[in-house]
Amino acid sequence: MRTLLVAALAVWLGAASAGSAQTRDTVTIRGHAQTLHLYGSPSGEPVIVSSGDGGWMHVAPHVADVLSARGFYVIGFDVKAYLESFTGSHSALRPEEEPADYRVLADYALKVTGRKPLLVGVSEGAGLSVLAATDPKTQESVTGVIGLGLPDMNELAWRWKDSIIYLTHRAPDEPTFSSAGIIGHVAPVPFAEIHSTHDEYVPTAEIERVMAAAHEPKRLWMVNAANHRFSDNQAGLDESLLEAIAWVRHTMPR
Repeated sequence: MRTLLVAALAVWLGAASAGSAQTRDTVTIRGHAQTLHLYGSPSGEPVIVSSGDGGWMHVAPHVADVLSARGFYVIGFDVKAYLESFTGSHSALRPEEEPADYRVLADYALKVTGRKPLLVGVSEGAGLSVLAATDPKTQESVTGVIGLGLPDMNELAWRWKDSIIYLTHRAPDEPTFSSAGIIGHVAPVPFAEIHSTHDEYVPTAEIERVMAAAHEPKRLWMVNAANHRFSDNQAGLDESLLEAIAWVRHTMPR
């Protein structure tokens, strides 16, 4: 019990220190209200940034700050809140329904900016962005997918007790899906992955196996960083992210 309380406190403190969005809005996905964290001007190129399963904290708001400062319009999506909203005592998010949920986000971006969005996902958010882009209809609604610390196994539910994973570094005891098992269906949408050389959750061998299952166009950036959050080399993360966006722009189908 004590370890669960410690983990929950760590999550709460991290959320409290997260960057503040310029504005917020709400969309409804299959009857569940979802808060969007909005950064930048709607005149900019839209990017949907999906957080990790810790919520809107750490890497996701950092990425939103970096991109909005460079003229992008960022629509931040709290993956933890999304998973929680579809988690019941005997139910979880269904993989076959998730791509349509992301089309709601893509439609929001298109309505506000007049342009299709790029999907950028952090950890669990990367897995959900990949899952969304396996659907042909969703592929027509986005320009590409960029993952940051993409794991192979991604959960489909989230409960308070699952916070223990921040101590164990293991997947939660929830239904999951495999990135390696589905990533081959993302093409022809461009897929880029940015990965830490010392990721404590997703070792290099794991991301290499996932990338091997992906089809072209694909590209992997390895950033010399100490952990899953790139905490000691955010400059390297930022540089790689901007390079990956430029690569997607150049690579995406005309």
